[in-house]
Amino acid sequence: MAAADDYPLEVRPGLSLELQHPDLAEAYFALLEDNLPRLAAWEPWASEPHTLATTRTFLAWQAQAFVSRTQLPFVIVLDGRPVGSCSARLDATEGTADVGYWVGAAAEGAGIAFASVAALVEHVFARGDTFRVQARTAVGNQRSRALLERLGFAFEGVQRSAQRMPGRRVDLAVYAKTAG
Repeated sequence: MAAADDYPLEVRPGLSLELQHPDLAEAYFALLEDNLPRLAAWEPWASEPHTLATTRTFLAWQAQAFVSRTQLPFVIVLDGRPVGSCSARLDATEGTADVGYWVGAAAEGAGIAFASVAALVEHVFARGDTFRVQARTAVGNQRSRALLERLGFAFEGVQRSAQRMPGRRVDLAVYAKTAG
């Protein structure tokens, strides 16, 4: 696995994936605050209370997960400011990764999520120890599903009642892409 010195990953001019770390807490918290109501439709964590302190703790945990080689946690940075998140949870035993991503409303529709997820998946496979990358998204999240399909992920099926949301459970669409 690459060292922290090997990052950020340049996606395209002005767009990069920067490792999540506590020094980004203020900017990341502001981004969250602006987008939590919108993200709450799809992400259970977005309905929970967030503070600058909890954001800093989360980013420290993510940085430690990178050191522990269990995650590749990135902030999507556009022209020097955070606009979203794009991460991979790694399973070294199975040689698999689960990706997750979101972008703020101001970054939607500009190909930022597409380019960022594409760069992350390429990076995960280039490391040589991951043979399958998967993503799960709410069945009703058509934008996320379309993004995965445009990236060449294959739809594998639906996990019924797989995600707990406030007051309900939702079905998740499972997508995967394999190396080679």
